[in-house]
Amino acid sequence: MKRAIINQLGQLSEQLKAYVGALNYRYLNLCVKAEEASLLPIQVPIEGEPKNLEDVAYAGKRNGDDYSIYVIPKIQDDMRDIADAVRSYHPEFIQEIQKETVDPQDGSGEQEVQLLRLKMPEVNDDRYDVLKQGANTFYDMCKADMEKARMEADMQFAALGIDEKPEDMDKVKKGVDETCDMWTKKRDQLHDEKLKEIEDAHNKWITDQQATAQKKQEDDAAHNWDVGSSMRMTPDEE
Repeated sequence: MKRAIINQLGQLSEQLKAYVGALNYRYLNLCVKAEEASLLPIQVPIEGEPKNLEDVAYAGKRNGDDYSIYVIPKIQDDMRDIADAVRSYHPEFIQEIQKETVDPQDGSGEQEVQLLRLKMPEVNDDRYDVLKQGANTFYDMCKADMEKARMEADMQFAALGIDEKPEDMDKVKKGVDETCDMWTKKRDQLHDEKLKEIEDAHNKWITDQQATAQKKQEDDAAHNWDVGSSMRMTPDEE
């Protein structure tokens, strides 16, 4: 079997891997739950020079809070620049500046620092539609790229395999099918997981809305009962 055929099969696998990787990256930036990877593209201008966020701040999540990322500037004076840079890339994030006491473990003792909480917005009806549309659009883009790569690879295999034995080309076809099936399953898995994440967050919003409405009804009913039970007949009314 020609080395060019083997190389072509490896090239196809790398192409499909890259397309699925790009889909995963797009989904990480289509934020429902907090994803630290969504901050990777952010550049922060510090004294006129763009720097990666990871170079100027610490970022991470806290146990029990899947919907927030906490950012602590390495230099506190950079807080405004960091907040502006995040806002320009992810305007949907809800920003809160908080204060916290930390111990840097360097012998200097406890210090009060500012941190930036990036809270993911709720998946209400409007955002639900936008997120689903985005997830499906990115999926369709990935699928089209993968199908194009398969078609182009098949053309290359046909040209390279003219002088090859039929049984060898059958092995090549089997290898192509297995490679495509593997990355197709991975692509579909990412899509299904993203849609489920969106669906779960939307259902959580619906449940929270219903609970809020129920509590308001109960509070209103209790208030009305208090007013009614506090009324007393005056002697004249008797």
